Amino acid sequence: MKKYWLLLASISLTASILAACNTNNQTNGDGDEPTPNVAETEPQDETTNEEKEVVQEDRGPENSLSYTVNEEEKEEMATLTNSDEQNYSIYKLDGFELTGEEPNKDSLYLEENDAVFMRIETLSKDDASMEVIRKNMTETMAAVGIGKEPKIIEEDSKLPQGNGISEQYGMEVTSDLGTVTGIVFERDNLIVRLTIFDRNSENLTDAFLKMGETIATKQ
Repeated sequence: MKKYWLLLASISLTASILAACNTNNQTNGDGDEPTPNVAETEPQDETTNEEKEVVQEDRGPENSLSYTVNEEEKEEMATLTNSDEQNYSIYKLDGFELTGEEPNKDSLYLEENDAVFMRIETLSKDDASMEVIRKNMTETMAAVGIGKEPKIIEEDSKLPQGNGISEQYGMEVTSDLGTVTGIVFERDNLIVRLTIFDRNSENLTDAFLKMGETIATKQ
């Protein structure tokens, strides 16, 4: 069944990725390269390092996550886990496994039922356009729906929340078998795309969402 979901969601991000490469060739009036102002650049570097240290301290080896399953609130410890294929880390709950699926795509799946999983795709904001990623996600959700119109997610509780998260957008398609949810958002210098394939028998969409919103650039 997982292969079935994968086939339906096979539209690739790579078709419309936009490269952004900026070059600065400014010179002074004599044609010489401008000399950097050390007094100005050093405080910026110090601030950046301080910010990085704070992020590192906040992302310890474990973190408590709260999520809902069948209207029951649960709270469990999650372990900070680095992606082997992509430039992010995520807090992963016990009973789930993170593995590389293909280049630039990971799968976070339920160990007891690997047909219940979340595909994770991350791209640098320097290399991709949020508009293009949204459009691609919308096309994927239409393909997954097989004639059913995907619904835009309006409730904030069904979208990623947290410090540094912005530009959240999501859609979902429901069927007799379960729910497929597509989400995109920005955090740090990443554009994150999540596709959650849930079953009515498991109802773990919120658990995947809470893990997904902890995605951040590797430290």
